[in-house]
Amino acid sequence: MSSGVIRQVDIAICTWNRDAILAQTLDSVIKLRVPDSVSLCVLIVDNNSTDHTSSVISSFAARFGASGTVVPLTECQQGHTHCRNLAIESASGDLILWTDDDVILAPDWVERYVNAAESEPGNVFWGSVIEPTFQEDPPDWIEHNWENIKGCFAYRNLGDQAIEFSPSQLPYGANFGIRTNIQREFLFDTDLGRRGEFVFGEDELDVFRRILAAGHKGSWIPGAVVQHVIPRQRITEKFVYDYFVGQGKALVANGNPWHRDLARLNSEARSEFLSYKMKRMFADSKTWVSHMIRSALAKGQFDALRKSN
Repeated sequence: MSSGVIRQVDIAICTWNRDAILAQTLDSVIKLRVPDSVSLCVLIVDNNSTDHTSSVISSFAARFGASGTVVPLTECQQGHTHCRNLAIESASGDLILWTDDDVILAPDWVERYVNAAESEPGNVFWGSVIEPTFQEDPPDWIEHNWENIKGCFAYRNLGDQAIEFSPSQLPYGANFGIRTNIQREFLFDTDLGRRGEFVFGEDELDVFRRILAAGHKGSWIPGAVVQHVIPRQRITEKFVYDYFVGQGKALVANGNPWHRDLARLNSEARSEFLSYKMKRMFADSKTWVSHMIRSALAKGQFDALRKSN
């Protein structure tokens, strides 16, 4: 596809037990504006959901019929990366646009990606803004510590200007696109990614870094915005703690642990956790949140290193 012309776009959505929010995501898909020259296919991979996900997908397919094609898929192996690789195997278009089952897509989302892919034939992947939308007001400690914990809520904004991606400046998983022929060369590592309630991302970042290392290029699209819906159960200390446990495991997976002394990591995790709980009672939130993060990071590294030994 040297010309960069886009004739078919596949939207890939992997889902697990989020029927209500998935319905909102699919409603936003119906409202997308798609260039007349482009056909649209929506790949929805259900990862063993036990709620009403299948009914939501069937209802969406019935409504979407005249606008494009819906391909329902089922992945029995639990894990986000297994689902993503199944979507890649099933894709038939020129461009795969990836998003999540808890977002609202802007009406011009597809248009902006198609325009970028056609105007930048030398680039192979793109990404854009993820803005959190809280279903209820978050507690003050989240606002006061936003810069340190915004990654928990998949916030991503690299600015209002197009920039070339580098290993340290990359898009996040809820909003990116890749030329399909390139994506087939760079599958997702099934040792990474979320599994059910297990919080551990890094899978798309791993793919992007491998793509860059192979000599390909990608760029930031400022305006292809998605709203990431944050439910009440995610604005808790436990959710933030678990996220940073996952980040600690990612440090090990990427070969960047603080150190490899298991006894020391275990001690750090316990002492920082005690400081977090003690200072939670009287100190300002920036103090106790910092202890909570360090405890979680240490625990994640400890768990990952102990498992690998």
